[in-house]
Amino acid sequence: FFFQAEDGIRDRDVTGVQTCALPICGESGIVYASSRKRTEKIAEALSSIGHRAIAYHAGMDAELRTAHQDEFQQADGVVVVATIAFGMGIDKPDVRFVCHADLPQSIEAYYQEIGRAGRDGLPADTLTLWGEDDIAWRRKQIYDSEAPPERKRVEERRLEELVALAESPRCRRVTLLAAFGEASQPCGNCDVCAGEFKLFNGRIEAQKVMSAILRTSGRFFSQHIANILTGNLTESIKRHAHDRLKTFGVGKDRTPQEWRSIFRQLHASEMIEQDLADEGRWRLTPAGDRVLRGEGDIALRVDGGAKPKAEAQERVPVPPRATEGLTVDAQNLFAALKAKRLEIARAERAPAYRSEEHTSELQSHHDLVCR
Repeated sequence: FFFQAEDGIRDRDVTGVQTCALPICGESGIVYASSRKRTEKIAEALSSIGHRAIAYHAGMDAELRTAHQDEFQQADGVVVVATIAFGMGIDKPDVRFVCHADLPQSIEAYYQEIGRAGRDGLPADTLTLWGEDDIAWRRKQIYDSEAPPERKRVEERRLEELVALAESPRCRRVTLLAAFGEASQPCGNCDVCAGEFKLFNGRIEAQKVMSAILRTSGRFFSQHIANILTGNLTESIKRHAHDRLKTFGVGKDRTPQEWRSIFRQLHASEMIEQDLADEGRWRLTPAGDRVLRGEGDIALRVDGGAKPKAEAQERVPVPPRATEGLTVDAQNLFAALKAKRLEIARAERAPAYRSEEHTSELQSHHDLVCR
């Protein structure tokens, strides 16, 4: 996989999704969107630039929805733009990319959804598009729900984990697996490993965040900590008398968005963690404690600071398409064989790549064409 996450893309219907899909036009892919309307809008946008794109969501006519699922399963080069309802039971090995046009529902859902790409062992891309508006909208959903306070804190924790992955200053694979308690080495196949972000020594910034966490007994999330550091006198700050803390206003040199990002990067870097046995209270890890005492440094990402493409390390190239280097006659033969394979698959209502009978029939067809 090549893991990538993009922040701040507002025209996510077209610009961001094209970033993922355009380099591999003609290949199969999945684009996840948060609403039925967005699936149709994005599918239309992709179709307009040459992709064979179809929408899939629960509000569609059942017969059309089934037809779209069969088309994606059986045909080559189809991009399905779907809500999270899509994918269960789908076993298509040649999915070349999975793109999230909106922030995924959870880190568990994200792990499952990106796992639908590259099952044939060949390179595949993943791209997640998100912004502060996603986080604000998801947080409002949590606060406005009728769930009990304990459940709201769980949902807030899951949101923090997800955004920490998106803003991680270290390898995304390491960060993702760490969320499930697994240790791993840098993958070399994500945007962070490829050097696509500017980094800086964030020891001072980390110390300010961790000091604020300690002074508030670890009971508050990134938004509240950012308000403390920037001196933003909110009702919550007043109610808890946090304007009297020594850390109140010590971070006015940065925006609240930057401090929220730094908080989440500390989480992703395992400088801070939540104690699930104590209602999710934030606490410092041994590594975080060393940084707080000035005994170590930490590299953090500049907020929104992706390097120009020329500065980033070169990505591992995707293998050439099967038709690359073939003569015109050979390309025509290849297209005829794929068309025949699709014809057989549709007759059997089976994926084009699965049936063993396809191989023998294609070989017979190949012999006829060659004669």
